[in-house]
Amino acid sequence: MRFPTSVRVRATLGVGVLFALALGVAGITLVTVLRSTMTENIDTALAVRARDIAALIEGGTAPDAVVISDEEDSLVQIIVGREVVASSSNIDGEGPFTTLVAGSLFTTSNTPVQGSGFRILVYEANPAGGPVTIVVGNTLREVERAVNVITFALVTGLPALLVLVAWMTWLVVGRALSPVQRIGAEVAEIGATDLHRRVSPPRTDDEISGLVDTMNDMLDRIESGTLHRQRFVSDASHELRTPIATMRHMLETALRDGIEPDWPEVARDLLEEDLWMQRLVEDLLWLARHDQHHPTEETSLVDLDVVALNQARRQSMSGAEVIDTTGIGAGQVRGRPDDLARVVQNLIDNAGRHCASRIAITVASAENGHVVLHVDDDGPGVPVDARGTIFERFTRGDAGRSRDIGGAGLGLSIAAEIVADHDGTLTVTSGPLGGARFTLELPDARAV
Repeated sequence: MRFPTSVRVRATLGVGVLFALALGVAGITLVTVLRSTMTENIDTALAVRARDIAALIEGGTAPDAVVISDEEDSLVQIIVGREVVASSSNIDGEGPFTTLVAGSLFTTSNTPVQGSGFRILVYEANPAGGPVTIVVGNTLREVERAVNVITFALVTGLPALLVLVAWMTWLVVGRALSPVQRIGAEVAEIGATDLHRRVSPPRTDDEISGLVDTMNDMLDRIESGTLHRQRFVSDASHELRTPIATMRHMLETALRDGIEPDWPEVARDLLEEDLWMQRLVEDLLWLARHDQHHPTEETSLVDLDVVALNQARRQSMSGAEVIDTTGIGAGQVRGRPDDLARVVQNLIDNAGRHCASRIAITVASAENGHVVLHVDDDGPGVPVDARGTIFERFTRGDAGRSRDIGGAGLGLSIAAEIVADHDGTLTVTSGPLGGARFTLELPDARAV
């Protein structure tokens, strides 16, 4: 049998079972305490009566002369030896209680008095004429009547109270869960085409309100991620369309009737376009992998000055600009060598595309426990209003809109992603050469 999965049903059943157990224990305890208390009161009354009779006998009154008041609910026997010398009228003529030991206190239904059990106390007086046994008893009729009344009240009242508690629990839990049902219905209506929608918050400031806030935050992240992916796919498609169209145009021109193509020149142009598209695809794949799985490779000590010198040498071999490396000093950081080399390469490549004739690279350890790398150029610089977006994907400066000058707008964004993974910062300002200054700061490995 499958247990009900509804929270409302489970809560009602759980409260009902616990309340039933609590009421059962409380009812049994109440009856037990009531019986015990009333019985103790009877025992106290029996002891007082026995001592009163013993005081009379010990004071000189003959046992057979003791006056015993007739009471319907009690009995008295005064025994000398094995002979009953006086008794209450309801047991007049009866023999002594057998097997009586002085000080005994017990309950019995084996008495001549019909109707209920009796509480019996055996007491011994010691007058001058010898020991006298006094037997006093009292019916338990009132005890039984009180216990029966309480038991009846519990048996008839507790189920009604249990039903009332279960009903109240059903209503309260239902009312508490109604916002959850509404939230579920609203979320179910939110599809891929309307991620802008949000769950309306309840008027209460409780856990449900916190759940709504968390869910809306999740929807914010989903919407942001979806828009980011859509923009990424759109930009990537746009960027890939350009080299494909260019290559097709080159081939169509070369194959046009009446024109003898210069196939080596066509091949060189196609190769250039292919290399450009290859770099773009590699950058796109890197970003896609990075978005899905953040890097987990082990890090090592990296000499940032060595990385900067190697990348400057590579740029000098392929470019016509003058690269000043005299400001490169020692600087060691911890990270992934290939990724950090890619950051420096992207920064130098970016400077090479936008500079007029000069690039300056400096590396130094700062007093704040960081290693700082500056890449300066004498180009037009980055406008202040563009500095906040220049590290976004597919963003290019005005001077880099042309394919001949600029890249696809992914180099700086990749650099920013890598730097963030290394707990560093990458910023752009105006530099001493009149152009842009890109500043990379990473934790100094010697200061950790």
